Parts: sequence; C-alpha cells; structure tokens
Amino acid sequence: MSDDHSKDQALQIGMKFCGYRERSVKEVKDKLSKKVFDYNIIKETIKKLQDLGFLDNIRFSKSFSRGKNNNNRWGKNKIKYQLKSKGLSDEEIGIGINSIKEDNYINVLKKNIELYNKKLKIPDRNKLISHLIYKGYEMDIILKTI
Repeated sequence: MSDDHSKDQALQIGMKFCGYRERSVKEVKDKLSKKVFDYNIIKETIKKLQDLGFLDNIRFSKSFSRGKNNNNRWGKNKIKYQLKSKGLSDEEIGIGINSIKEDNYINVLKKNIELYNKKLKIPDRNKLISHLIYKGYEMDIILKTI
C-alpha cells in the first residue's frame, strides 16, 4: 500500500470518526493506531484534521462537559476525570468545566436529588450524599444544596 493511499485512508477514517460527534486528539490517535497506521501518518492526519477544523480539544472539552452535565447529570469531578482519560491537558479541562453555566449546574444537581429521593422508599441523607459524590459533585455544593 502506498504512503499516499494510507494518508488518504487515514484522513477519511479520521473525518468520519469526527463527523458525528466531537472527539479528542487522543481518541483519534487511538482509533488510527488500532487501524495500524504508521506513527508519522497518524501525526500528519491529526494535524490535517485540526487544520480543517474537524478536531479541536477545547471545543471537545466544552461539548463533553456540557453534554455529560445535562444528559448524564454528572458533576464536575467525574467530568474532569473522564476528560483526563481522554488525553486533555488541565487547561483544556478547565475551559470545558468552566463552560458549564453555574445556575444550570445547580439545577441539574437538584434534579439528581429529586430523582434519587423518588427512588428511595425512606429518604436517607447519607445514601443521597454518596450517590451525588459518585456522580461527581463537590461536597461543599452538595451540602449547600440538600
């Protein structure tokens, strides 16, 4: 297989992979590595995807943070941990986390509390706190809210 053909193929795979949702650079790198592309081709493809606007860690971080908070009702700690595992820098993670609007964050936390209390037959403060910590909420915000 020629190098040019591999480059085109890698770019096609990368564009398709980034096409239906935001991705981190690490996710694309891992995807192309699994397809057994040469390291230099992967590096070049990632650069090209960034230049074309398909790949942007900051945009990914914001999208992931807001999406996980709204849809999965995750707290900031869990989101930070997941972003770290997707290869983002502390600065990129910070920008993503800070893109979550504070009033929205508190409303999602309240929704979590409401749903969890409905599930329990007898309200249990400790179980609720444990659940919210597991969801990634910060202890001071939990205590202020419940």
